[in-house]
Parts: sequence; C-alpha cells; structure tokens
Amino acid sequence: MTTTQWGIREVALATFYDIATGKALVQLNNLKTAGLENSAETVYARGGRGNAKIMGFSSNREGKVVLQDAVFTNEVIAMMTGNGLVKASQNIYRREVLTVAGNAAVLNHTPAAPGALISVYKLNPDGSHGTELTYASTTVSAGKYTITDKAFGFNPAELSDGTKIAAYYLTASDADSGKITVSSDKFAGSFKVVLDCLIRDAVTQKDYAAQIVINNAKMDNNWKIQTAATGDPSAFDITLDILKPVNGTEMWTMSVYDDALLT
Repeated sequence: MTTTQWGIREVALATFYDIATGKALVQLNNLKTAGLENSAETVYARGGRGNAKIMGFSSNREGKVVLQDAVFTNEVIAMMTGNGLVKASQNIYRREVLTVAGNAAVLNHTPAAPGALISVYKLNPDGSHGTELTYASTTVSAGKYTITDKAFGFNPAELSDGTKIAAYYLTASDADSGKITVSSDKFAGSFKVVLDCLIRDAVTQKDYAAQIVINNAKMDNNWKIQTAATGDPSAFDITLDILKPVNGTEMWTMSVYDDALLT
C-alpha cells in the first residue's frame, strides 16, 4: 500500500511533451523550484439580518505551473517565443581596441563583408571616442583608413605608434551557432507537462514516487532575462496556465506509486 500521509521536499523534474505528436521535447533537471497553484472563485448568496453568507457557488477553476530553472535552456526559450531555434552562421557585433604600429593594425577576426566597417575611432587618453576615421577604398588620405581582410592601413605619419583605435564591425560565427528570436507575430505555445516528484511517508519514512500530469498547459508570454554584477546567478522563471481539456474535466492528476514495483 502506498502512502496516504506524506511530505515533499526535493524539487521535481519537469518534462515537456508536444500535444499534437506526443513526443518528448525537453526535460528540465536543474530546477530550483517547481510548484502547482490552484484557485477558484466563490460567489455567496447573502441575506437575513446581518446579510450573512448562506451558500456559496464556486466556479472559474484555475491552475498554474510555476517553475524556476537554475539554467537557461535554448529549447525552452524557443518554446516561450513561439519561434524555433535556428542553428546557422550569424553576424556578430564586435568592438576591438587596437594599437597602431607602423601605420597599421590588425583585427582579431575577419569582417563579415569587405569595405567600410561600422565605425572606427581614434581613442582619447581617457578611452572615449576621439576623431572618427572613415573608409577609403584605395588611396589613404588624412582621416581615412583602408582594410584588407583583417589588416588596417592608415595615412602615413597621421597616427603615431602606440595610438589606440576602437573598431566596431561585424564578423561571422560558426555554422553551429544558435539563434533565438522574439518576433511580434509569434507567441508561446501549449504543451503537456509531467512533473516527477519524490515524497516521503510520514509514518514509515519510506520514499515513494509521485507523478503529476498536466495534459494542456499554456506557456506565459511574459518572461525576462536579467544580468547583474553581484548576487546569485540569474534564474529563469517559467509560468504556465493549466487549461481544461475539451473532452473532459481533469485539469491535472497526481499518481503516487512505489518505483520499485513498476512492472
């Protein structure tokens, strides 16, 4: 006989399944917290002296799945944006501070396209932008630069050795780079969510497994990515609204079982 009085402490494992195909999409096994919130509204009939409550009518049953992940998972972010994760070479913005030597300087990476870079500045002693240098396709004149592959050429004697310049440009990433897109016409989808929990019998102190199945959970479109110089690493909050199935009333179920007795 499985437990009837139990406690729970270990965080659940959350697995997302595609509702249409039934296929598993991703499992989150680094959650900080995983919870279910259940609510409903009650309207009361009142009357008599004192206008006390006589009877209540409950409706508007709602449920939420509230997860907080210690890490960010690309697949989950893609599910929350409604856009698939794209793997392909991307143009990456770069800023490099280079030191001029012999009227030349060399970038660390190859620009994504030949010709003018986004911006090139001579830096002031405090590191702020000074004079802007502009692109010249052939002859280098005052205030100009040429660039071939990664190599700069400057007007002779205009920039002394040791002069610092800041170059802003685009360079290509490798073909396996991942791209996440938030677009105005795509929104988070609905998924089946399974939460696997560990519970402990209050009398025997034996551990049992518990599995919560939510057949239709709509991801919240409101989420954020935060960065900070101090404090704990940023966590990823994932909230889903539990929906009622069109052909039934079960919003979610919880099964308690002995993992050692699975057939």
